Formats: sequence, structure tokens, C-alpha cells
Amino acid sequence: MRDPVGLLTMFACASICLRLITYRRSPDARYRPWVSACAWLLIVCSGGQAIHIALGHAAPGETTLWQLGILLVLSTLLQAARGNLARVLRLNA
Repeated sequence: MRDPVGLLTMFACASICLRLITYRRSPDARYRPWVSACAWLLIVCSGGQAIHIALGHAAPGETTLWQLGILLVLSTLLQAARGNLARVLRLNA
């Protein structure tokens, strides 16, 4: 059986990746290139981590509860903000 922490980490990463991919900017929202770059980096890293775990390349115990906690908080914040990373970071610049 797979490591339950690893599976939860995979689902948290997939949730982050999919939420950011499906974000739709409203017509009156400002475009911030560096927030878009951060979102792209989060998509690549979280999606890559989810694929890494799904393919079985992560050894059992490689992911920790601490990592899972951070990912769950980030995933929850992104879900609440409907994928708007600038809103999660509360940036006005």
C-alpha cells in the first residue's frame, strides 16, 4: 500500500495545479506579469510533484507531514480565492 502522506501530498499538489490552470481573470482585473510568472512556477512545481508521486518515483516517507501541511494551506487559500494568486498574496502594487 502507498504512503498515505504521499497520496495526500499528491492530491494537494494536483489541487493547486488544477486550480491555477483553471483561473479566469475578470475583464476589469489588472495584469501583473510577475504574479503570472509566480503562478506559472507554482503550476509547474506542484504539477511536477504530483506526477512524481503518481508515477511512484517518490520513496515512502519522502514527503513529510510538514510539507503536506504547507500544501494544504496553500491549496485551501487558492480554492477560497478561486485561483487568484494575487488575492492570496494581497498585492496592491
